[in-house]
Amino acid sequence: MTRANLLQNLKLLCSYSPSISDACRDMGINRQQFTKYLNGSSHPSQRNMRRICDHFGVDEDELLAPPPRFAEMVALRPRAQNLLRALGPAAGTLDRMFTTSVNVLKPYCGYYFYYYFTPSRPGMIRCSLLRISVRKDVFFTRLIERIQPEESPLGRSHFVKYLGVALSLNGRIFIIDHNAHELRSISQTILFSSPTPEVRFLSGMTLGVQGRTARAPFASPVFLERIPGCKPLRALRRTGIFQPSSKHIPPQVSRILMAGSDAPQLLTAIELPI
Repeated sequence: MTRANLLQNLKLLCSYSPSISDACRDMGINRQQFTKYLNGSSHPSQRNMRRICDHFGVDEDELLAPPPRFAEMVALRPRAQNLLRALGPAAGTLDRMFTTSVNVLKPYCGYYFYYYFTPSRPGMIRCSLLRISVRKDVFFTRLIERIQPEESPLGRSHFVKYLGVALSLNGRIFIIDHNAHELRSISQTILFSSPTPEVRFLSGMTLGVQGRTARAPFASPVFLERIPGCKPLRALRRTGIFQPSSKHIPPQVSRILMAGSDAPQLLTAIELPI
């Protein structure tokens, strides 16, 4: 099914190009080889898959999505141009923010364990997996949270993915992301820059909305631990919700998140009665 999805989605993307030959020339892929991808007789290598994704501005998991879903995502792309026009002078400011972030954020690319006190389970620390990557001089983030069986209404373990972008402004790193499947809220993380050239740990604050029915805004300290040579699937098995004293939470992480207080530093908004 994955190969069938790729075939249809590639054909859709090519319909937006002046010609297949032009697309192949820009991607640096042999025309005959690309034709084999379009007729399903061959599958792109990882290198060529990356070239295709970079050229068309999509992610690999998007390119392999079911065709109806992919067509919907692609149809939204032109709206981005309308948004830029609506931003007016602010569009130039945003572009400068991305441009000035390029050299600053390159050392931060990689995988991190992302720790914070979760509002859904008071007093517990959630450990998630964050990836920072760069494509065409824009830094993208992908945060994956593992929902354990005891958290799920169906009693099953599953993952929730948040996609976003990162910017660096005056010594601070800003990450803005959203749930990839449910457009219900936007979250923001603000981090201090690394004090050393070798990025090992980062700290800051995260601001979001409670995932349960209450949907209350909350803020919590956050701590990032870089994972050298990360193997994502193995790292994901170490994620979840844990007690601060759990062996799954490094002692220094608990100390930092609870610094200056005997209670978790979790701030939740109060909704006023109407």
